[in-house]
Amino acid sequence: MKVNMRNPFKTHQQNSANDWLEPETLRNTLKPVTPLPPSNIPEPFHDWIMDVAERMQCPPDFIAVAAMVTTASIVGAGCGIKPKQMDDWLVVPNLWGGVVSRPGSLKTPAVSEVMQMMSQLESESKKSYDTELNYYQADLELYKSEKEAIKSAVLNTYKNDLKGKQGNGLETLSLREQLINTKEPPKPIWRRYKTNDATIEKLCELLADNPRGLLLYRDELVGLLASWDRDGHEGDRAFFLEAWNGYGSLTTDRISRGTIHTENLCVSIFGNTQPSKLSRYLHHASRGFENDGLFQRFQLLIYPDDHKGWKLIDKPAKHAAKQRAVQIVKQLATMNFIEFGATKTEGDRFPYFRFDEEAQEVFYMWIKQLEHTKLTADDNPVLIEHLAKYRSLMPSLALLFHLIDVADSRANKNICLDHAVKAICWCDYLEKHARRIYGMSHDVSRQAAIKLGSKIQAGMLPSPFSIRDVYRKEWTLLDEKELVQKACNELVEANWIRVERSLHDVGRPRLPSYVFNPKLKIAHESEENFY
Repeated sequence: MKVNMRNPFKTHQQNSANDWLEPETLRNTLKPVTPLPPSNIPEPFHDWIMDVAERMQCPPDFIAVAAMVTTASIVGAGCGIKPKQMDDWLVVPNLWGGVVSRPGSLKTPAVSEVMQMMSQLESESKKSYDTELNYYQADLELYKSEKEAIKSAVLNTYKNDLKGKQGNGLETLSLREQLINTKEPPKPIWRRYKTNDATIEKLCELLADNPRGLLLYRDELVGLLASWDRDGHEGDRAFFLEAWNGYGSLTTDRISRGTIHTENLCVSIFGNTQPSKLSRYLHHASRGFENDGLFQRFQLLIYPDDHKGWKLIDKPAKHAAKQRAVQIVKQLATMNFIEFGATKTEGDRFPYFRFDEEAQEVFYMWIKQLEHTKLTADDNPVLIEHLAKYRSLMPSLALLFHLIDVADSRANKNICLDHAVKAICWCDYLEKHARRIYGMSHDVSRQAAIKLGSKIQAGMLPSPFSIRDVYRKEWTLLDEKELVQKACNELVEANWIRVERSLHDVGRPRLPSYVFNPKLKIAHESEENFY
């Protein structure tokens, strides 16, 4: 009998290679997706996006999706679309999205190319604000001086009236009117376009000064979502659930900040994350009472295949193409949408656009198919909830495509057939990514098994090992007892490990220990890997 020197109270079963089957290859079972067709990129953005993707050797999907969410945040609550011809149903084109990809896939640098446009807008806005602030401070001093002079004159006149040295008090009344009519100069507002980190109270202040809305950008998206789950932050999730619609309002009353009224509660969100981090988050967020529909609002979340066929590319950037995109964003940031075809009648809060006749028919056909086919399919309920949000996604995208062309002097008053068809193509493209992403939450045990298998082959676990040996190391996807147990079960079925029986198993329940298949190729083991 072979004695286990790490634990002399246990004895190993015979563990020769002849007792084992060949270990199966562990593979991710990701659902297939298709790349974003270049023809579906808005033409004014096309050359810029494809140029960045080519020079960075990354999928153009990264830049295109970030550009659409950014454009949505610029338009924000400035206007909307009424997708039905007669109905008052209004959609504000506020979008949430992000990129899922492995580390080193250049998702952050690619998205940063888009965020540079937002930073440029904010920089120019800050310069304008600083100039206006200087004039405001000068006008404020003049206002204070004028007010003090009138107050002094009122006081002197009132004293003289009391002494009977002057008339019947008419001059006092005149000075009083002057004091009332002397208005403090309006304080300039720094037009903001994005923020990376802000409390809910501060966001309310920023939104009060920026009624079109803001973009919240976080490089690590799951970190942002997880922060809303912490104790004491329960109200954060409720705030962002309301902010997704784009047309809500909010009044907050705080002792320190006073009363702040936010007319348009409109926040766009964009971020990046890694598959392993997202799959674990989804494993919890999509189950039972923890599913509040927040994640389903990330309609433009994509998980494209890795870029293949790398080659060395060293050529100048197409600055003219980028500048064209920048000018469109600047135009949208200051656009009066009514002057460009939007309608606003009495009782409307927002200007709005409609489809033209051809686009309207296409929208009706599409939404019938959505309601009768996709939303009644025998799919995962969480995925169905996600696809239900496409009711607003398709018209939002069609409106944004229209406005991009308007800013580029290429569109008519109403949203045309081309924009409606392009929006439908985007919905089909995004649906495939949604199926891949939600599939991760139901395949989390396989991903945990792959992660555990890699740790075993790297020589980072002893043989035998227990579940506790794994989860106490707090590796990603392997830091919870339940997930580690599922991973072990997967590896047992794949002939990577098997349960070790000890002398103490009879009549006494114990946590199982697992031994490795000797046919595995395992790196040199060292004590520092185990402890």
